[in-house]
Amino acid sequence: MPIGKYRGITLQKELVNVVEQYITTHPETGYKSLADFVTDAVREKCMALNILTPIPDLPPLEHFNLSEHGVRILDRNLANTSTKGRIIDVYFKPEGIWCEHCESTHCRHVTFALSLPAVQKILARKGWKTNE
Repeated sequence: MPIGKYRGITLQKELVNVVEQYITTHPETGYKSLADFVTDAVREKCMALNILTPIPDLPPLEHFNLSEHGVRILDRNLANTSTKGRIIDVYFKPEGIWCEHCESTHCRHVTFALSLPAVQKILARKGWKTNE
């Protein structure tokens, strides 16, 4: 019986060589090792066979933090191989709401921020008009 949470498996040498070559020539995929690739492939197959419970899809934008000066939003659409998203700062200014990332007063981050009841409450309390 194996000790720990990992177990080894045996794969055909030809298959291993093909996968390792692919990993080496396609670094943009994010795979760092044969084990990463195989784990991902097995998980994908298990999901297709309904062996594993699927991980729920998270919303692309999520309220992360809020203050009188602005709101921080987690944008999962800006994820890459090393992060699960990017924190976007949206500032409240008397002239309007400003998205630092997009350098705009009209973007999806501003629209999302304005949809948050807590943001609406802060802006109403300040008596500020919004651009949306």
